[in-house]
Amino acid sequence: MALPSSGVLTLNDIQTEFGGTNPIDLSEYYRGGGLVPDSPLNAAIPTSGVISVSDFYGSANLLTLNFLTHGTGANGSSISIGTARSTRMVHLSGYTSNGAQVTSVTIGGVTATVLRACAVAASANPGGNTWQAWAKVPTGTTATVSVNTACTYYIATFDTVNSGASNTASSQVGTGAATFTFTTANPGVCFWGGNTKSPQLAATAISTSTTSPGGSTNYYAIAAPNLSGIAAYNVTSTADSRTFSTSMNAGKIQGFGSCASIFYAN
Repeated sequence: MALPSSGVLTLNDIQTEFGGTNPIDLSEYYRGGGLVPDSPLNAAIPTSGVISVSDFYGSANLLTLNFLTHGTGANGSSISIGTARSTRMVHLSGYTSNGAQVTSVTIGGVTATVLRACAVAASANPGGNTWQAWAKVPTGTTATVSVNTACTYYIATFDTVNSGASNTASSQVGTGAATFTFTTANPGVCFWGGNTKSPQLAATAISTSTTSPGGSTNYYAIAAPNLSGIAAYNVTSTADSRTFSTSMNAGKIQGFGSCASIFYAN
């Protein structure tokens, strides 16, 4: 609950909103210092130096998602990750076209969590070359991404108080369809997608869908000989159960791999 934007505002009000210990000292409440989120809602609160009660009008112990996309990258690329902040998560949604699986990723020297469609060898389950990776990267406006194999990925950043995804899921199906059910949050963001790679595969239509308001925004949709794939995101605006689906036309495929992750700002 945000503090009032005018009128009486006390140290006790600030402590009730942001926490802290007694005796109350305003030096505990610098923006980004641990108690006060570094968010647009709190832009008037200084990060150091002179600080006063009036700086806290309209502030809140909540992060805005601040979701942004930053284009594409490849193994070894220096990518844009926007404004440095302690709450910034960098997320990559990618694929490989060489049959290899992504198993390790660093973003700006920070070891990322990697999510794949399956954990078996790509030669046995080709859909496994759909992947995601994420890490909190608090410093810098650019970062070098190192991956264990050649790949293409799409970049997003957003703010979260959490250290990683609130839920993840992956599947390997033979029918070319996968649906994940997540509890969504306001604000939050879900990433999902899948692909298949098969010597017998012709160009195959592929799509994403969701019951979450706002629908799916596709990063990419590939329908080419030997590789079909797609990845999407949805900025969630409700706090309930929603489905996120990936599907492709039935055909002669070796297996369709899909994975999904969801993040909450708070």
